[in-house]
Amino acid sequence: MPFIPLIIVAFLLILKPYYLFPTHGDLDFHLVRAREILMDPIQGLFWDYLVYYPQGRPLGHPPLIQAVIAGLWMYGGLRFAHSIMCMAQILVTVFTASWVASRWYGRQAGLIAGALVLASPRPDTLSVIMPAAYIPVLVVLTVYLLGEDRLSAAVTGTLALWTHFIALITVVPAVMADGIRRNLRVIAALLPSLILWWAYFLSFRGAPQEASTGGYLSVTWLVFMVLLYFGIPGLYLVRERREFRPLLVYMVVVLAAEFLFDDISRGLQYVALPLAVVGGYAGSRMLENSSGVVKLVTVVLIISSATVFTEQLLLTDMRWSDTVIPFENHYHPLKEYIETHTGPDEVVWASSSIADKVAWMTGRRVSSGHYGPPPGFRETHQRINIYDENGKFVVRDEKNRTVDVIYPL
Repeated sequence: MPFIPLIIVAFLLILKPYYLFPTHGDLDFHLVRAREILMDPIQGLFWDYLVYYPQGRPLGHPPLIQAVIAGLWMYGGLRFAHSIMCMAQILVTVFTASWVASRWYGRQAGLIAGALVLASPRPDTLSVIMPAAYIPVLVVLTVYLLGEDRLSAAVTGTLALWTHFIALITVVPAVMADGIRRNLRVIAALLPSLILWWAYFLSFRGAPQEASTGGYLSVTWLVFMVLLYFGIPGLYLVRERREFRPLLVYMVVVLAAEFLFDDISRGLQYVALPLAVVGGYAGSRMLENSSGVVKLVTVVLIISSATVFTEQLLLTDMRWSDTVIPFENHYHPLKEYIETHTGPDEVVWASSSIADKVAWMTGRRVSSGHYGPPPGFRETHQRINIYDENGKFVVRDEKNRTVDVIYPL
């Protein structure tokens, strides 16, 4: 019973394969990183070298998820890697909510938690490949495993530290909130990774990292209110339990950090999973101890919590027959042109809007980028320079003469 939401979502993901094509936003950033690791694992793990040639730029995040993408890319191709990772982060989120809630509070709580976790304030960060999507999963698993198997808790905590920079300020405080003395071995196991990545990011503190998209308000926030309706009472109900302090510390730290970064919507996305877990307990208590009318309202709210996310899957116009269309979609002619007219070691220049796309599509080094240049960097035009103009790609030489015009699919 706890995994009914997981089964439904898995069915929808197979029925409506939205992940057949790349999407907008941060995905370009992560695909560039995966391509770099695939081409040169040693350099790619610790430096972003395809864009802003010749300097490159420091990493925006620890490289674990991009390394997994690279491995899947090498094994089955880019579309395979993208599809697996998109499905995995959704399914592992729903599974974790249902599994942890059922282990802590019972099977009915697990069922409710699996539905509530889809009440996301940022559905895009759940459906588009993002290392950030794995941080709530790994933190909740770490908190759960502290009471079951500390060695496993050290493993999940370490994985979080290698996944996203937000883990550097949340994982160890959450573990410490469970008790410093009884978790000394876990903390000791986390310290090497914690020190490594703090040292790395502090050494490049003046360099630009991945750009923040900023917070925004949307209709999804109305659905998120349902999660708060169950999650806030859930926190109160578990206040005497062991998991309360670690989960609360994690949520307070991550919300404070994202408030400072002016990206509160992502902060709320980070806390959706722990709120869903404790909200599952509150929902189960409501169903057990309330009148018929309250039970009906509770059931309606639980079902409605997943509406926005599942509606997006149901309304997508992707079909499995679309696999005949190139993964790069309308950028495919640009990819073919660059691969045909340049050598694998050649450097090109591209407009900011397509610079990262050129890098991950072709593996060519690009003397520009999208997220901001490293200090002192100056863009340099090359033999081939690609401009994104009026819905087409204009190719100019080093003397700014137009040599070709490429039309998207």
